[in-house]
Amino acid sequence: MGEARPSLSVVARDGDARGAIAIAVVTQGVAPDRGGLVGVALAALVQQRLAASGIDATAVGGWDGWRVRALVASPAEATATFAAMRSAILTPVSDAEPALGAVAQRSTALAAGPRATGALLEVVRCTGEARASGADGPPSATELEAWRAASSGFGRVAVGVAGAESLADAVAQSLRRGGPWPRGQPLQPSPASAAEPRAFVYDASGDIDPGAARIVLMARTPSAERAAAAASLLGDPRGPFSSRLAALDAPARLRSVTATAHVDGGCLAATLDLDARGLSVDAAGRIATAASLARQEVVVELADVAPEPDLGRSLSMRAADPRDAAERAAWWALAGQGLGPSDEASEIALLVGLATAKDAAQPAAFARNDEIRSEMDRATLAWHVPVVEARTRIERGQGEVWVLLASPCGTSTESSVDAGLDAAVALAATFQSAEMAGDAQAEPYVSPEGVGVLVHGAIHPGEAAAAQARRLADLAARPFAGEGPSPAQFTRARTLLLMRASDVEGRAMDALASALSPGHPSWVLPVGTAMGLASASDDALKMRAGALRSGPLRVAVLANVDAVQADAAIRAVDRWVARRPGESRTCPAVALPSTPRPGTYAVDRPPGALSEAILALGLPPHNQDALASATWLAAALDGRDGLLARSLGSSADGGRGGEPIWSAGVIGAPLAPAFTIRLRAPDGAIDAAVGQARALLERLRLEGPKADDWSRASSAISRARLAAMLQPRERLVDLWLSQPEPPSPSLDAMRAFAASYLHDDALLVMAARPPRVEAPTRAVPARDPRAKSRPQGSP
Repeated sequence: MGEARPSLSVVARDGDARGAIAIAVVTQGVAPDRGGLVGVALAALVQQRLAASGIDATAVGGWDGWRVRALVASPAEATATFAAMRSAILTPVSDAEPALGAVAQRSTALAAGPRATGALLEVVRCTGEARASGADGPPSATELEAWRAASSGFGRVAVGVAGAESLADAVAQSLRRGGPWPRGQPLQPSPASAAEPRAFVYDASGDIDPGAARIVLMARTPSAERAAAAASLLGDPRGPFSSRLAALDAPARLRSVTATAHVDGGCLAATLDLDARGLSVDAAGRIATAASLARQEVVVELADVAPEPDLGRSLSMRAADPRDAAERAAWWALAGQGLGPSDEASEIALLVGLATAKDAAQPAAFARNDEIRSEMDRATLAWHVPVVEARTRIERGQGEVWVLLASPCGTSTESSVDAGLDAAVALAATFQSAEMAGDAQAEPYVSPEGVGVLVHGAIHPGEAAAAQARRLADLAARPFAGEGPSPAQFTRARTLLLMRASDVEGRAMDALASALSPGHPSWVLPVGTAMGLASASDDALKMRAGALRSGPLRVAVLANVDAVQADAAIRAVDRWVARRPGESRTCPAVALPSTPRPGTYAVDRPPGALSEAILALGLPPHNQDALASATWLAAALDGRDGLLARSLGSSADGGRGGEPIWSAGVIGAPLAPAFTIRLRAPDGAIDAAVGQARALLERLRLEGPKADDWSRASSAISRARLAAMLQPRERLVDLWLSQPEPPSPSLDAMRAFAASYLHDDALLVMAARPPRVEAPTRAVPARDPRAKSRPQGSP
């Protein structure tokens, strides 16, 4: 609008019943010892003056400014209203000022409210709330005039209009005709924060329940847009920040996240509450953990957020009420006038409020001050140390990014009574992840060596590579390492696994696993058993999910751009893991493996189904040589031209004409490995097939495999490895495991293995067959006692 005139911001819009005019005034640096009273008093002065001139306007004051606004129906009314506002702001205050009564009334109300003293002064300076400062007596006419003259000048005033263009034109013409505005007191940056770099502990008794705690974290930014954009993300009640806080040992509730635009930048304030029940144990440590988490999340979000270049205008346009739109436009025109530092570094301040318990001998803030500060130092250090073991590989040009987050403890801690709980947690977390996944894919990873969630997906249009990695990593980590699955997902997962364990295949594998690994069937069957899943309660699943989160976690990432993308995924996962200072994340000690129980075990199959037999030989755990030889021997047995085909027939893909269906392999590694042969055939042929397989194993024990058997096994294993490595999922799992390439046994090693392990008396046979139906006996009619006997030989 030219020299010495306030700026005019216009939000052009149609459809409102009325347009609106607003004027914003900055009071920062004017009588700072009087705090929010300056803005409150000046707002009361102007509103009362406008009311006396017949203008229905509202004016509100804050810590470092005030705003006035009014509805207007036409350009003529806009001209008259703006002229009245200008006069109300620029007219000096005299001792006979009629509005002094209204000023005194609002000053008294402000003094009766909460005061911004001590540590809470920093909070009010951040949020801009109208709070009393302790020097809140109503101002005299002379004092009020000094405040008005210092603040109501060029550089401290901005005008906003929302409505039709004709209204904006009318206000613009009024600004031109009205002449220049006086110059107010020069603006200066806000004083440096008085809060210490470490947490400031204060007494919050009366504000929160006895024994509870309140944490307030403030971040000042040179850019008001950055603070506002970050607050929008952090304040989402269903967002990652709230979720991470809720997953802590002492869950913290996000009370509010606010961002305020100041003349020298922006300020974000996040407030969270912890109730007394959650602080009944290790209160200082739990408060410090929550505060350190909040600090990390705010710092990361402020650094990562990409605010709109003209966010203030965008926020003004989003307002439903035209008065809000005009007021926002005016205030944002004053925000960020280059008074602060030019870089984007954020200044962080942290306050911890403690409410004294009813039976405490002294205020909690005084008693725990040093303890909380010490724990805060330890917690901050803990959050700076990554806790997730990371393994990455860059595969440039691939279509998707793949992330696998899992517990390396696997199913090692499960016993017969809880076999399947880990699988249920992983499946429930996958269901939770799938609800948020959009076009990404989520699936459970369940094996004796690891339980977790696998996620993969392509990049979205306009999405940065690092943002893609963070999105996918969040999908995996949030339900598994963060908030945990919902009760509904636990129920769904347990039901699905229980149905699987109770079907025909599940019962046979259940019996086999229980015989191969007595007391620990999930070492062989990681998806669990019917007994373990049936006895699992929701509370047990919730506790198991917490135990998995508290233990070691490992993430593997297949990135498709660069190392920066992979690192973004790792950092995203690590942020979800709550940690405590000095904690040790190790897998529990694994129980000694039990000796398999050789013998024959029977399992019923439905009538009409093929009979099945599984022959198994237990192997020593963690014995790579024996495992390699068993794997190669299984490969020599398998296949259309393998040893089983020669002994049982050539039906590798189905039983034609009563021929058995067969396969060989190794299961249960590494805790309870076993060499197995699986046979299926009609009930009348299954016993013969078992006999032939046993005879084949005995011949191999005595004679050993031949050179062509070794060659055939080598080729089969090479083909299988190649097929696996062509799949990103298999490469990801291989990266997560990061195990050395299994050794290739020599022919002599295979013969030694066969001689040592293929003993018939060590064989475990699982026989699953339908019930046998006895042939009906022919009925003989009863003899009629009245009938006469005939002599033998009579016709």
